[in-house]
Amino acid sequence: MSRFVSGVKQWAINHQFACFIVLSISIAIVMTTVSLELYRRSGAIVLDMSRPGYERVRSAVEKSTDDQPFDSTGKVDAKAIQQFEQRLQKYQSELSNLGNFSSGNISDHDLGLTNSPSTDAGEDASTSTLDH
Repeated sequence: MSRFVSGVKQWAINHQFACFIVLSISIAIVMTTVSLELYRRSGAIVLDMSRPGYERVRSAVEKSTDDQPFDSTGKVDAKAIQQFEQRLQKYQSELSNLGNFSSGNISDHDLGLTNSPSTDAGEDASTSTLDH
């Protein structure tokens, strides 16, 4: 047995680059497998709009027009500061209305996934209003 181990060690020393490549690919496969399993088990896969089959829903999503970024080359004047403060106040009030971190704050309604304030308790998580 020790001859076998010493033979493997000698082969690994002589072929360090090949061992590095094989080990790197193995680590990448394991990490990818673990991350995809966590993605599937966490339920984030239900909310992912980039999945195939969501082309119709993705095209119906409208971009927000009330949250345009500031021009990076624009002037910093009183009007720009006032506009920034208005946006800041809006976001601060939205955040203060959320309250603490309870499970109610991550409901489908609060996340903007449904139009109604309540969802059926018997509804499967995989069938949201995005599927309809």
